[in-house]
Amino acid sequence: MRTDLAHAGVSFFGSYESESAGNPVGGEVHKFRYTHNIALGIASDLQKLIGLRDTYFLASASERTGNSLSKDIPNTLQVQQIFGHQTIRLVDLAVEHLFFDRKLDVVGGRINALDDFATSPYYCFAQNLGFCGNPLSIPTNANVPSYPGAAWGVRARYQPSPEFYSMTGAYNTYRDFRSDKFHGVDFSFRHNSGVAIMQELGYSPKLIRDLGYPGTYKLGGLYDSEPRLQFKTGQMRGGTWQMYVTGQQRLLRRPEGATNPHQGLWSFLAFTYAPPKMNTDEYFWDAGLLYFGLIPHRPEDELGLFGIWGQFSSDLRDAQRAAHQPTQTHEAIIEANYMYNVTPSLTVQPDIQGVFRPNGTGLVSDTLVLAVQVTIAL
Repeated sequence: MRTDLAHAGVSFFGSYESESAGNPVGGEVHKFRYTHNIALGIASDLQKLIGLRDTYFLASASERTGNSLSKDIPNTLQVQQIFGHQTIRLVDLAVEHLFFDRKLDVVGGRINALDDFATSPYYCFAQNLGFCGNPLSIPTNANVPSYPGAAWGVRARYQPSPEFYSMTGAYNTYRDFRSDKFHGVDFSFRHNSGVAIMQELGYSPKLIRDLGYPGTYKLGGLYDSEPRLQFKTGQMRGGTWQMYVTGQQRLLRRPEGATNPHQGLWSFLAFTYAPPKMNTDEYFWDAGLLYFGLIPHRPEDELGLFGIWGQFSSDLRDAQRAAHQPTQTHEAIIEANYMYNVTPSLTVQPDIQGVFRPNGTGLVSDTLVLAVQVTIAL
């Protein structure tokens, strides 16, 4: 039935994802926590339905429940990335249209900025929120919408050639827009909200792609007008910015006869910077190595090794020091996992994380996290 509906222009999709994690070593307490996300959505081809060429409609929702181990440790780079917004909520409600022979793609409505900007298909093979699905410093420093917390926005992506694209977006930013009490259906604009303008340039060199080593490199940033707290003065001021550089690159050529287009060794690297006056995270690095199909006859399995270094704002440290509070310097994560494809729709991924200098203060002992992620594609 789903296949017949898709041919008619209506596609249904969904997933169940759970993350269970415990810390047998380190942290303030030792706990075991479970959280899950159930996602459901419908995508419609409006040309097939009502004759609007190159026009599409998307609506989606999520349901989350459970608890966060990072609240017990406690640490900043959340070890279970699907925790947050523990309720039923509307996510996307958007219309997309393609212009100029599909070179220009425009989306508007209730959307997530970080579904498009500073992202990679490889980030969410890690379980820590610091990687999935963007460098965590970006939504920490600005209230830009990220799954499952959508907001009003518009995004345009122009790709004149397979090698290059330019993408621009504008999004309403408001501190409490993710609040569970709104369930994603508070469509109002607040007097103290702002606008985030995002820009990204992407480059995929044809030369190395033709040699069997495809890669994509991105340079981007944002300006946010929303009023935010200045750490040293304690006053609210509007206007701050961030920048980022990311890259993903195949390191080993795809093996002969490989059935998975991703099979082989891949890498990614990301760096972000934000001025320290109003941004919690000043410097942020993350990196990863992923090998698909390491075990013969299991081309879809993934083995991953990942690392994060997040440095807190120097102005924030000065303000904490002046208030005789513990100062936050940095937090770091090392993560390793193996994703086992039980069936084409079911994966099980054991995961281990080391959390170094939790919460950045040095007052919480380094922590070992053992976890497992289970995903079912519906």
